[in-house]
Amino acid sequence: MINLDKENIQFIENYLENSNIFYADIRMEMTDHVASEIEHLMELEGTEFYGTFKSYMVNNKAVLLENNKKFIKGADKSILKRLWIELFKLPTLLVFGLIFFTCSKWLATIDVENLRHYMSLFPVLLIVPFCIVYVFTIKFFKIPRFSGIERLAFVYMICFQLFHFVSSFAGLYVQSKSNFYIAALIMATIAILSLLIIKITLKIINQYRSDYKHIKS
Repeated sequence: MINLDKENIQFIENYLENSNIFYADIRMEMTDHVASEIEHLMELEGTEFYGTFKSYMVNNKAVLLENNKKFIKGADKSILKRLWIELFKLPTLLVFGLIFFTCSKWLATIDVENLRHYMSLFPVLLIVPFCIVYVFTIKFFKIPRFSGIERLAFVYMICFQLFHFVSSFAGLYVQSKSNFYIAALIMATIAILSLLIIKITLKIINQYRSDYKHIKS
């Protein structure tokens, strides 16, 4: 059985990275797959590494790049699935109830005319702690580019746009104190989703730090 040396493995990984497969976790899986295929072809055909690698890439590079896109889509689905599961856990529901109660009491103390400004500002205030957690952990732990971590930023960006639109609309809709419960419900929903995204971010970062300890940024 032919086994590639470290230099050959590194050559494959560098090639994939230069082919815009820039997430470390996806690149690792692809490197292992390509290395296994090339080892098999070298043993089967009796060829040397570089010639086998070149021939393999001519025939399979397009497939690898397409698989890269599928991996990224899979990361998005995994994040949304985690978010959905966390949303219906008992601690989440309890925190949601507490936030809703707090928001409804606070909103009852402000003027209706000021609600639009408060509602527009609310999502902006919530994105600040996420950015702090995200940037600090990435920089402090010197974590390479991982699909799950970076796709979280994309998910949050989409959520933020949605939060901002819903909050602004709610601020325009509420015309009296009796409608403040609607605003409180929206604010509690936005707050709990933001907290869950931060929670998932920390979990994914810890998971990658554990699974890929040997990867250097």
